[in-house]
Amino acid sequence: MHRVMAVTDEHLLEKIKALLAESIRIKFGYPIFLLRSVVSSPRLKDVYVKDFSVDGLIEVGDSYLDKFTMLADQPQKTYGISIAQWEAVENGATFVDEFHFRDTSVIKLQVWPFDPSILTAEQLRIAVAVSFTEFEIFDEPRLSLALDELLEDIPVTADYQYKLDR
Repeated sequence: MHRVMAVTDEHLLEKIKALLAESIRIKFGYPIFLLRSVVSSPRLKDVYVKDFSVDGLIEVGDSYLDKFTMLADQPQKTYGISIAQWEAVENGATFVDEFHFRDTSVIKLQVWPFDPSILTAEQLRIAVAVSFTEFEIFDEPRLSLALDELLEDIPVTADYQYKLDR
């Protein structure tokens, strides 16, 4: 029987490897949806804000991948913020829906249930990986390559095919 683990689990990587070893493996590894089925995504929602202080925040999402893989980030960096931190500053934030693609005064905040900075490097790596949705992976082929690179030791692959009738 499988249970969904939080990314804060102390022995996360060992438990993931054990659970995946019991699953069906495809040619190039375990599909990332299996990882996302056993590890809960910390990403509650995304908000775009302008002129927001990032002091004390850490990069997550595409910005994290930019540091550790070959994926190039957008000019709008992505930071993780706990829901408690977000609720304390939300009323003073300047929300944006549209902006110029080169506008670096805009950032994307991912609201997480906890402060991402409490995670170990290993937990953060897995948290970022499971924070991407299937739609994002399907929509951006470069993302699947970056996730494969990030997770090469597990082995999980985001490079699998969907057969769709359009």
